[in-house]
Amino acid sequence: HALVIRYRPAEESGASEALGLLLEGAVEDAVRALNEMRVHEGEHLHADLEGRRQTLAGLIERLAAAAETGRGDLEARLTERVRELSREIPVDQAAVVQEIVRVAARSDISEEIVRFRAHLEHWAALTGAEEACGRKLDFLLQEMNREINTIGSKADGLGVSELIVTAKAELEKMREQVQNVE
Repeated sequence: HALVIRYRPAEESGASEALGLLLEGAVEDAVRALNEMRVHEGEHLHADLEGRRQTLAGLIERLAAAAETGRGDLEARLTERVRELSREIPVDQAAVVQEIVRVAARSDISEEIVRFRAHLEHWAALTGAEEACGRKLDFLLQEMNREINTIGSKADGLGVSELIVTAKAELEKMREQVQNVE
C-alpha cells in the first residue's frame, strides 16, 4: 500500500499550491524508494535464507549417514563386549540380544530426520508464497532446532557432534535473518 499525503494549505495561493505539489511529489518519491529498497532487501534475504536451507539439507543427510554408521558401530561394540563378559560369566544370550536391540533402537533418529526434511520442505513452500511468512518461519525454526537437539542427544557416530554444532549455528543465523521478514 502506498501512503499518500495531501498538503492542503488554508489559503490557496499560487506559491502554496506549488509547494504542496512539490511536497506531495517528494513524499511519493520517498515512499516509492522505500518500497524498492524493501523489495531489494527481501530478495537478498530470500537468497541468503535459501542458501542456508540448502546447507541444512546437506547437513541433515550427512547427520543421517553418520548416525547410522554410529549405530552400527554401537551394536558391534556392545556385541563384542558381551562376548568378552560371557567368557567370564554365564549370560542369557537372548536377553543380551534384546538389550542390544533396545539400546540401538533408542539411538534411532529416523523419525527426527523425516520430520526435519519435512520442515525444510515446508520452509521452501512458505518462502515461495506471496503472503507474509515471518512468524511461521520463526516457529518452523524452533521446530527444526528441537529436532536437531533430539538428534544430538540420541545419535552417536564419528562427526555427529560437529555436524550438530554446525546445524545449530546455521539455524541461529537463520533465526536472526527471519526477524527481518514480514
